[in-house]
Amino acid sequence: MAYRRHFGAGKEFHRIRLTDEAKAFLMTRGRTASRVEWWGAGIHDIGGAVYQSHEDAGQIWRQIEQFSRQHHAARLAQIPEGCAIIKYATESGWQIEDAEVCPELTLPSSWDEYLKMLGRNMREQMRRYPRRLEKQFSVEYELAQDIPSMEKALDNLFRLHGKRWRARGQTGVLATPRRQRFHRDVCRAFLKRDWLRLWTLRCNGEAVCVLLNYFHGGKYFFFIGGFDPAWSQLSVGTCLFSRIFQHAIAEGAQSFDFLRGAEAYKYRYGAVDKHYKTISWHSDSPRGRLMRHRIRMENRVQHHIHERFSAAAK
Repeated sequence: MAYRRHFGAGKEFHRIRLTDEAKAFLMTRGRTASRVEWWGAGIHDIGGAVYQSHEDAGQIWRQIEQFSRQHHAARLAQIPEGCAIIKYATESGWQIEDAEVCPELTLPSSWDEYLKMLGRNMREQMRRYPRRLEKQFSVEYELAQDIPSMEKALDNLFRLHGKRWRARGQTGVLATPRRQRFHRDVCRAFLKRDWLRLWTLRCNGEAVCVLLNYFHGGKYFFFIGGFDPAWSQLSVGTCLFSRIFQHAIAEGAQSFDFLRGAEAYKYRYGAVDKHYKTISWHSDSPRGRLMRHRIRMENRVQHHIHERFSAAAK
């Protein structure tokens, strides 16, 4: 609903629902030529339907396909490779293509076990960097647990994320007021449900790194972070990730999903690729062919932008 409030202009939103455990959320946009996408396209890292059985998945797919045929095109992105929807889309003749990988870290039951999973150099860094920081500064790790601390952490996240990207000649994806309002709404809702894991690292009282994560269904999801470039030599990101991994293991998390993007740092922490697919269909009409060309051009631009950001992150 936060997405609908802040990014819903020019879009229509639709629910396919068999039961509370079997549903899908779609949106459409475009007037002269309309397309079907997952609700939240443009921000989400993982798409797909919710279902408990292949039979439910089949019923949902038939409704998705029927609904899509009422429009000129459909592009449903970032579906987990093992999702039954992909199988049904293949049988229906939809185009199937690789989407971006989401590196994911499988968490063991203890911190010591996790450190043993790492290479020798990374294992030493995870131990040494936090100790080095604590010798030089008064260090505080804070998890936002109420509205005031959440708002303060988000203020610092937006500031630090922007500062880092401005140093690289970019604005970053959190620069616009609309994006910031969207994330504030999501974080407020998730905080009430105990899904929010928004962490701040302070040195001598100064916020130097903020990492925004979610926790749901025994799994952590890292969405975005920001750090002060002036503190990069002290590896404040590694220090805060170290604390977050410890906390995640302590509260029983089974995995840590870094979401879209094959940035090198994710693999240093022990993540491995999880693969995703995008399925698409276009009507054989002038507007359908126009939409195919338009979507192809949009994807090229988005891919180029993401590559620039990923390269900078590396």
